[in-house]
Amino acid sequence: MPVHVPNSVDPMASQMAQLLAHSDLDELREIVKRWVAEAPTGNQRRIYENFGARMIELKHALAEAPVQPTREELETALTMMLRLAAQQAPGTTPGR
Repeated sequence: MPVHVPNSVDPMASQMAQLLAHSDLDELREIVKRWVAEAPTGNQRRIYENFGARMIELKHALAEAPVQPTREELETALTMMLRLAAQQAPGTTPGR
């Protein structure tokens, strides 16, 4: 009987992987600008700016990579990035 392993991919990471895989760099920049412009608070705006910059850096790195990661690999990596970012968010204690 196969063992069911629950999906541990963050839903946002899945959406980000879709953006990275199917958007060109200019489109990704426009999306990040929209996130920043629509952020409800200054703190969220800074988070979106930081996360957006990292997404653009990752898109650059992926463009130069000889082998492209699978969508599943992107989702896993982005899930880890989101979890690390949440741990480092202001008002939280590292390791929590």
